[in-house]
Amino acid sequence: MEIKSDIVVIGAGPVGTALSYIAAKNGNNVLIVDRKNEIASPLRGGEAVSKFLFEELCCKLPLEGVYRWPIEDTLIYTPISKIRTYEEKWKSFILDRKEVENKLTQEALNAGSKLMLGATVYDLSLSKKGITEIKAKTLNGKLIIKPKIVVGADGATSTVRRKLLGNEIYSGIKDWGCAIEFDATNVNFDYKNTMQLFMGEIVGGYGYIFPKGENMADIGAGTRPFYGKNPLLEKSPLESFYKMIETNSVMNRQLKNFSPLRIKGGIIDLSRPIDPVYGNTILVGDAANQNFAYVGEGIVPGWQAAIIAAQTINKALEEDSLKLLSKYPVEYESTFIGQEARKTVRIKDNISKVIAMDINPKIKSILTAMLETEIIKWDGKELKTALTYKDPKKLIEYAKNLIHKKQLKIEIDTR
Repeated sequence: MEIKSDIVVIGAGPVGTALSYIAAKNGNNVLIVDRKNEIASPLRGGEAVSKFLFEELCCKLPLEGVYRWPIEDTLIYTPISKIRTYEEKWKSFILDRKEVENKLTQEALNAGSKLMLGATVYDLSLSKKGITEIKAKTLNGKLIIKPKIVVGADGATSTVRRKLLGNEIYSGIKDWGCAIEFDATNVNFDYKNTMQLFMGEIVGGYGYIFPKGENMADIGAGTRPFYGKNPLLEKSPLESFYKMIETNSVMNRQLKNFSPLRIKGGIIDLSRPIDPVYGNTILVGDAANQNFAYVGEGIVPGWQAAIIAAQTINKALEEDSLKLLSKYPVEYESTFIGQEARKTVRIKDNISKVIAMDINPKIKSILTAMLETEIIKWDGKELKTALTYKDPKKLIEYAKNLIHKKQLKIEIDTR
């Protein structure tokens, strides 16, 4: 069977469906294809989103009324310090991702998009103009799709991206993170509206407790395996997480009675954002490395990119000019979210630099937390001074001085 479509969106996740919703509302013929058999399955992590950015994007996406648990501050534990930030950028909502993905999909369909699940793309015909033909295996047999514009919204392991960039480039990417987490119940919170991160005990990563209800939470561990001395011998995120529950007294008292309701997780490419436009084909979300790299959060940057991309695609179709697609990354990069995504790569790179250093582990854990909370500026200039401190307590005093000087809403103390 052969069909034609103005826009083919490969990937029915939160970014692909957001783009499809706006594109269909603009009157375009939109087809969404995905190899999975159910929306939001397998369920990924990543339910924490910036409060003020989410509220801003709600004006453009049909997200009013979705479940959101308010997070007022973030607490970072290291083996020797405790940092609590009340800065605006650390205020968050914890969403129910399954609900969000189902809602965006339904709204995209209501706007006129078509959805094809169980459709595995196995070949893409590539020319100088981009992708001209899509071949997929579906529940009804093989399908050939002739698109005007193709959107790769299929995540960090994007089939579209591999076709555009080449498998060798894809397989050579080393700067990635992975996480595994639980939807958990019977959590005995120390704080019901505080995100807790536990740094210094997992190579290149952290454990976490993100409240999402009275006794419900997202709990788990995120790691960057390549920062271990031998990545192939490092503990899995799951092993690391259970070990932390046993050995970390703060985690233990909150999680000793937890029950898992669902296991979820995934990977995220933490490299710099890539050029997302190739003729008639664009990449959005994790497929284009549009994320906040220092925390591995991709939904908000992906939504911002999807909104701009959908509007740009509409203009390109109206004026029959694929050249207009080149305006999409320029406009995205000019937004606050696009600039923040670039900045967080620099923060992540500085954290990587510290992780790789052969220094006192206590100093390393404090420095990592100071970078994460931006007590140390993202450009890395203050890092040189911080590295001169060999005594953890003196480093904490230096951090207090920076907090006072910059008038940050952050507290830091020894444990």
